[in-house]
Amino acid sequence: MRRVPKFQFIAVAGAILLAAGSFLPARAQDPNDLKRGVARISLMDGDVSVRRGDSGDWVAGIINAPLMAGDFIATQANSRTEVQLDNANLLRMGGNAQLHLTVLEDGHYQMELAHGTISFCVVRSNTANMEVDTPNISIKPSKLGVYRITVNDAGETQVTSRVGEVEVLTPRGDEWVNTGQTLTARGTEGNTEYQIVQAGPMDDWDRWNVSRDQAMQNATSPQYVGPGVTGTEDMDGAGTWSYDPAYGNVWAPNVGPGWAPYQCGSWVWEDWYGWTWVGCEPWGWAPYHYGRWYWRTGFGWAWYPGMFGVRHFWSPAVVGFFGFGGGIGFGVGFGFGNLGWVPLAPYEMFHPWWGPGFYGRAGAFGLANVYAANAFRNARVAGGISAVSAADFRAGRFNNVMHYSGAQVGAVGMVTGRMPVAPTSANLRFTSRTASVPRGLSASNTHFFSHQQAGGAQRIPFAQQQRGFESASRTGAMGAGASGMSRGVGGVTRGGEPTVGGSSSNVSNGWRRFGETPSQSAGGGNRGNTSVQNARPGSSGYGGERQGSASGQQSVRIAPPVARERSSAPTYSAPRQSAPTYSAPRSSSGGGHPSGGGHSGGGGHGRR
Repeated sequence: MRRVPKFQFIAVAGAILLAAGSFLPARAQDPNDLKRGVARISLMDGDVSVRRGDSGDWVAGIINAPLMAGDFIATQANSRTEVQLDNANLLRMGGNAQLHLTVLEDGHYQMELAHGTISFCVVRSNTANMEVDTPNISIKPSKLGVYRITVNDAGETQVTSRVGEVEVLTPRGDEWVNTGQTLTARGTEGNTEYQIVQAGPMDDWDRWNVSRDQAMQNATSPQYVGPGVTGTEDMDGAGTWSYDPAYGNVWAPNVGPGWAPYQCGSWVWEDWYGWTWVGCEPWGWAPYHYGRWYWRTGFGWAWYPGMFGVRHFWSPAVVGFFGFGGGIGFGVGFGFGNLGWVPLAPYEMFHPWWGPGFYGRAGAFGLANVYAANAFRNARVAGGISAVSAADFRAGRFNNVMHYSGAQVGAVGMVTGRMPVAPTSANLRFTSRTASVPRGLSASNTHFFSHQQAGGAQRIPFAQQQRGFESASRTGAMGAGASGMSRGVGGVTRGGEPTVGGSSSNVSNGWRRFGETPSQSAGGGNRGNTSVQNARPGSSGYGGERQGSASGQQSVRIAPPVARERSSAPTYSAPRQSAPTYSAPRSSSGGGHPSGGGHSGGGGHGRR
């Protein structure tokens, strides 16, 4: 009987495995993923830090760093950053600002502004439920527009509407701020008073926001992708869209020879999602978290965004993992000295390594012996495989990534379940740069008024995740379940309450309490030439629509859905001068990431 060579047997087994997989249904979207939304740092200039909600560690921010509920974001002086929540909603933070993301779910975003200035920009019609909480009021930017929100050292909140209407809520009532108006609120949530005046002229901050919004609205790449795909605006100018008869519209980046997807960057750890790719390319959000890559003859690497018109969901990466080489790499019985990954091609079988299986489903580690070139189409491309030693992977060292073809690595152990690599604290960092812990954090506001209870999915403490991996190594199943979770919010303390008038006799000079009519407040009237409706005491104000005249008379408020859509995008009457040019520090990171965005005039990201 003729003996079949080992490599040929492995190749045949791999072909059978892939053939069987091609008839399996695609992974259904787990509803738990939708409760664990992921935002991103889409732009940064200067010093931006993130306090992780699962560990409490401060880590240096970087473009395309993933953000989850429970994370804090802080900027140093003369710094700024942009956080993209989805295709329609963004927030931008100025210098010395501190923000806590409390809810990030599919279509529901809530956050707490402790200090500094942000601009919340709604650039496209959408139905998301949004709320920004401050020490004394809640702001619901649910309509198209640009809303500037500041919390100053005294704990006062200023809300300026540059474009659109925004609703402000307190326990005693609510108020609307119209285009060109500024509301200032002071006092505690049970005794908040406010005044509305004409907004001041636009400054450099406002003009920069205008330029960024226009860049978002004028981007062409979003038209080529299906619903749910975010971050494609950064692909404009960084590559070319073309039509492939096999897949439709595909995108090819402007890169040099020898480049391949998932080579420049690092693997970081996020609870629930596990190993998450953070690419060094400024455009590397959509192409690394949605769709597939393939080698297009005559064109090079191309990104296929997936079926058009079908809802797409975020993934920490879209790759195939495998181990190869000698040595004990993972400490769980697998004899691999190296861990490799390869971008998945269109229609290849995808084996997720996160989700419910990570938090408690039995039998987690999956492994299949295959021949790399047969298992992955992109493994046949020179340099299509990236790999590091198992020790470097655990230590977060991705400076010396090795590049192979499938023929070079030969037989591999393909990971078909949960990844057999336990994270360390080094894997929590987005970059090797040292984070700058914001000064005065202990004196920041810790008490916020929330119109909606900030519920949602809870973060798993990092130490508990590590213990779960240790248990899985012994039993073959992840031991960390849903019990014992904590929000991982972290604590900050405030130095003192702002000094405000405590009685109605002190309410004067245009100030009045929420829920009071002009006749109930000293110095009543319409506050100059502004036209703002007074809120009824006890009204819900939940997405309310104003009715009647704008003369200050009491009127009935109707409560439609949380967000109304408008057919037109916001327009700006501000001078169309270019935004200031920013030049972030050029210090390099351990994973090859740029430290800043190098943006100017609201344009694309600068390459380093």
